[in-house]
Amino acid sequence: MEIENLSDDLLIEILWRLPVKSLLQLKSVCKYWYDLLRSPYFINLHHDRAASIAAEENTDCLLVKRFIGGDEGGFTLSFVPNETPVEDIDISFTGLDMKHLRILGPCNGVVCLTIIGFNSSIVLWNPSMKEFRVLPQPSYKNDHMSNWGFGYDSYTDDYKVVRFGMMSRDLPIKGIDEAVEMYDLSTDSWRVVDTESPVEYIHCFHDSNVSWNGDFFWYAYPQIYHRRVCGADHGAVIITFSMSDEVFEEIPVPEVCSSDPHSENKLFVMNDSLAMVIYPNGWSNPFWFAPEEFSLQKSFDIWVLNEEDVELSWNKKFTIGPLQGVDWALGFRLNGEFLVENGYGQMMSYNLYTQERKEYHVHDQVQGRPPPPNLQVLPYMESLVSVKR
Repeated sequence: MEIENLSDDLLIEILWRLPVKSLLQLKSVCKYWYDLLRSPYFINLHHDRAASIAAEENTDCLLVKRFIGGDEGGFTLSFVPNETPVEDIDISFTGLDMKHLRILGPCNGVVCLTIIGFNSSIVLWNPSMKEFRVLPQPSYKNDHMSNWGFGYDSYTDDYKVVRFGMMSRDLPIKGIDEAVEMYDLSTDSWRVVDTESPVEYIHCFHDSNVSWNGDFFWYAYPQIYHRRVCGADHGAVIITFSMSDEVFEEIPVPEVCSSDPHSENKLFVMNDSLAMVIYPNGWSNPFWFAPEEFSLQKSFDIWVLNEEDVELSWNKKFTIGPLQGVDWALGFRLNGEFLVENGYGQMMSYNLYTQERKEYHVHDQVQGRPPPPNLQVLPYMESLVSVKR
């Protein structure tokens, strides 16, 4: 059968199985193929089916930020496939400072790279397409009270960056405002969103947030209940922002979050569900040169949000451990494997069903590294989404 005689369904069935690199080459075959491979329908189909197969066959990839040391100390980004060697990524073209880099997402293969400060630097990047876009400066100057999120509006097929908090401005006169600002990829511009800002929950944890189903979620607590004052997360909630409706909502946290002042509470996505991992804080092995048998033990409770009830609730699905020498929860692979960082800066995984432990050849440079956690890990699946619209 000749290519031009293939039905649309059969053609799509063949094409979605191909990697992004091959599909980019096929764009030049004819105009019909070019339009098909750029259509939101095919782009979403390709990404979703590839992610489903990757979860079943353990072929997903991890995007990892890690400390590699050096004379001045430095970080790098790496791709970590399941079996093949680690591949370091050069993002010097973005001009971003790796030490202070924060990664939001990914959403359909696109990640948001941010450097938060008075002159914020923000880049949208699709590594598989080798495309990036430097965002224009927001209208408001940024300060330490500003919180950021990144997501996808499925109604308009648009990628958005949201920021909220107490922000300073110069024009028309100097001052400080409670504000919510939104960047739209479709217009490459910022705008003020007319919605109530949750400024009472201004202390959002920058290491406990997640993009899920296109929306963004922060673990947060009220300004008046700062941990250093109260010693616990009294009044803690999860704040979510809908990228389509452009409104904030609150989700209650598991009750244990407010009862233990010595716990870490981290938001992740596990098996397409919103999950929270709760475990004791602190470094199990403060002397990195000590044998593992001298390190502390920790247990990790995994809670999953139940959306089926009339009122949202949390169910504790797993308790992992006690594990010796494991310090920090890093997240989950697409197949549900639990990723952690041990006291030596090495990434490990734990299978929730078989209890099998696996060590990855990914670790921090131990000598001279800052206090952990220094690994940031995100499951990544390649996509055809272009940020050069």
